[in-house]
Amino acid sequence: MRRFFLFCLLIFLSYSSVAQKAKHHIEIIFRLSRYVTWPAEKERNKFVIGVVGDASDFKCFQLLAAEKEAIHNFPIEVRYYECAETMDDCNLLYVSEACKIEMSEIIMKTKDEPILIVSGKAGYGKLGSIINFVDYDGKLTIELNQNQADKRGLRVSDKLKNLATVI
Repeated sequence: MRRFFLFCLLIFLSYSSVAQKAKHHIEIIFRLSRYVTWPAEKERNKFVIGVVGDASDFKCFQLLAAEKEAIHNFPIEVRYYECAETMDDCNLLYVSEACKIEMSEIIMKTKDEPILIVSGKAGYGKLGSIINFVDYDGKLTIELNQNQADKRGLRVSDKLKNLATVI
């Protein structure tokens, strides 16, 4: 019985830690989005955030979107995608750590679109994510794939470049 309790406690703590990490990433994403400019043709009457992977991340984005209300003076709409085929036009695509879709598939599906792809898994920056959160020795760092941002027509401010490790 004692082992079962300890096992349950460890599962809860690890889930809680992952959820806290994702929530922290989401808050940072809202701040970082101010330092990215989309091409004029991408601007419309709303700022669409797509979430791929974990439904709890989707809920966190919805809550923060309701709190923040706007990005670049556009109201925020949050969409959840279960597979690459259903991904439609969005400004920002968050690929959660729990995502089961291969990053290469996501990149191919969105390659011609000015979409800011943000992720939080080691190696995803080099695979095509524009902003990738990586934990180095307990410290959160931001990787910026400037080449991918340029290919997608996104302008990244010098402030963001100075905060990130450009890969």
